[in-house]
Amino acid sequence: MSGVTQQTASSLADFYRDPASPYAAFPQEHRSGGSMPIRFVRAEQQPFEATNPKVPEVQLIFVKKADMQFQWDVGDGLTEEIRAKSGDLALAPASTAISYRCFEEHEIINLYLEAAGLNALFEQHASGSLASLDALTNATLFRDEILRRTMMQMWVESARTGGTSDLLMDGLTQVLIARLLDKAGALRCPQVILPLSQDELSRLDAIIDDRLTVEDLATTLDMPRWTFADAFKATTGDTPHAYVTGKRIDKACDFLCFGDMPLAEIAYACGFSSQAHMTTVFGQKLGITPGRYRQEARR
Repeated sequence: MSGVTQQTASSLADFYRDPASPYAAFPQEHRSGGSMPIRFVRAEQQPFEATNPKVPEVQLIFVKKADMQFQWDVGDGLTEEIRAKSGDLALAPASTAISYRCFEEHEIINLYLEAAGLNALFEQHASGSLASLDALTNATLFRDEILRRTMMQMWVESARTGGTSDLLMDGLTQVLIARLLDKAGALRCPQVILPLSQDELSRLDAIIDDRLTVEDLATTLDMPRWTFADAFKATTGDTPHAYVTGKRIDKACDFLCFGDMPLAEIAYACGFSSQAHMTTVFGQKLGITPGRYRQEARR
């Protein structure tokens, strides 16, 4: 295990390459792309203890492969031992010497964002500052599928050169930064959930028979899926899926009580994928088959 080799560096990517660095012996791959530019290091690391120097970069760490205990110190003392697993993310602040203790082998991909470039983007879009990301640093480890996918797409794109690769990298960088801000804001203060209006509920009821997904329903109201799902539950007390299922059952019950339409046609008319699907849902929700429901409703 090794300690500090220097107090500052121009980039952590350069520090990884330094022959005196504690990381020098680890297999690593370096890439870059975009106009900022974004720098990457993929490293396969054995257990180690080290302190990274202060750099003018924010570091987003993706744990590609691991199941290990680790600790870090971002200036306020070592954390308790935390288990890092594949898919975890961590955000390390700029201009801070950070100490690590990693107790097992692991593979990571580090993405480095220049603090000056970040601040310029924040000012251009009036969207916050580096301090806006503190909640993610304080969270130590977190998970976010959008961030993970975006970062991995950037990693893949960074292997290409020429053409539109830099343009695409710049676009992905802005997506990544926007998601980091959104994630950090969600950690600092819960989003206020506004209920859906009666008009919005009526618009949804009008299309429930069309076998649409939750994403489709959210798109109908021009809302992100996660915002729609929260607003829907705040309004109705049900998840969108449960609500839609209940509406389809109600409509099917009306057909069964007051008409002679075949069960397969009722299933299709009410938005079920098949007669068998309708029968399964009736059994789960009502404890009876559609055929038996029809018989008992007409006695």
